[in-house]
Amino acid sequence: MITHYTELLDTFDKAPIEDWAAYFHDNAERIDTLIKFYEAYNKHVMNAQAKRIHEIKKSICQITGDNRWSDLEGLELSYDEFEPRIYIRGSFNSTAEDPIATFNIHILAPTVQAWNHYENQLLSRYTAQEPLIAGNKTILQVFTAPGQQEKQILEALQEVYLFVSSLTLKNFLHPLTSH
Repeated sequence: MITHYTELLDTFDKAPIEDWAAYFHDNAERIDTLIKFYEAYNKHVMNAQAKRIHEIKKSICQITGDNRWSDLEGLELSYDEFEPRIYIRGSFNSTAEDPIATFNIHILAPTVQAWNHYENQLLSRYTAQEPLIAGNKTILQVFTAPGQQEKQILEALQEVYLFVSSLTLKNFLHPLTSH
């Protein structure tokens, strides 16, 4: 059955939408059912990822003593309190069998100037991947592990947080002030 759906999707890619009008008309109910199945599957994946991201966020806030971590819509862990501006991002990739198959940590510089500030230190520390440049943004993947390896994920998040913090000034100023 899955092979048939895959072949159908491949065929869709090759034909103009006008050629499919009769098929859509004749199979609208079955197509709606397929869409509902996909939406249920996608919701399952998103809920599993959001739950784990929330748990990881709670733990990393405790470990780092910093409550400024956020979980953007529950699907991505984020820390963006560095100056010059740079972000730590963590998220899951799913497989057909596991909605939290792998966890990835990326460092994202939103501007060329921010990347220039951090580039040498980041590339000397994180040598496994080449940075990806997308417009003004630069993204460097710094960690990947099985999604079930919570201890390894938290240790990596802490290491990245401490390393990037050591390259910035703003992050460590907040505990030193009396306000």
